[in-house]
Amino acid sequence: MLYSLLFELNSLPFVYKLIIFLTYTIAVIVALTSHEFAHAFTANKLGDPTAKKAGRLTLNPMAHFDTIGLLCFLFLGFGWAKPVPINTFNFSKVKRDTFLVSISGVLVNLIFAIIFCPLAMLSLNIALESTFGYVIYCLCTYMYQINIVLMVFNLLPIYPLDGFNAIASQLSYTNKFVTFMQKYGSIILLVTLIVFNYTNLFSELVYYISYPINKFWTLILF
Repeated sequence: MLYSLLFELNSLPFVYKLIIFLTYTIAVIVALTSHEFAHAFTANKLGDPTAKKAGRLTLNPMAHFDTIGLLCFLFLGFGWAKPVPINTFNFSKVKRDTFLVSISGVLVNLIFAIIFCPLAMLSLNIALESTFGYVIYCLCTYMYQINIVLMVFNLLPIYPLDGFNAIASQLSYTNKFVTFMQKYGSIILLVTLIVFNYTNLFSELVYYISYPINKFWTLILF
């Protein structure tokens, strides 16, 4: 996505391309890191120190990055980080706590999206006034867009994404959906990525899910 974005904006001066590259990359790093940190933080608070012992209870991006997932985000527009390890035997209420850990990452992305949506709208006015204004606009816009994308992608009910884990936490280990996804989920995810890359399906999904946030702030601000 980053490559295609820069290619489409080929007529822009180099400094603006550099701003797009840097702000987009920063937004990806913040979104992925905060998402994974939320999983580790929630699990630790609920009694499972596994992620903490594995060095994942940190805001250091290097502890969370998955190379392929990061490249997919930069070039395809959606991606992932390394899964946070948890041990459900450490939870006092397994179903509840596993569910909370599963959705904690997407909730953080949702919060970021809600915060940066109005900031992106407001900063549009200063985008063309100065280079600094353009930096602020790009950063707020990409923080909003990437957090929405990461939230929507991870909510897909496909193993090993958060959407699947949230559903599986409420089902038995022998449930047909759970066992099927654990066996074929990686293949299904790969096929899904290919479909998303060659169609507008994912873009439309993001649009409809983000529409309430856009509409809310549009009514408030304008």
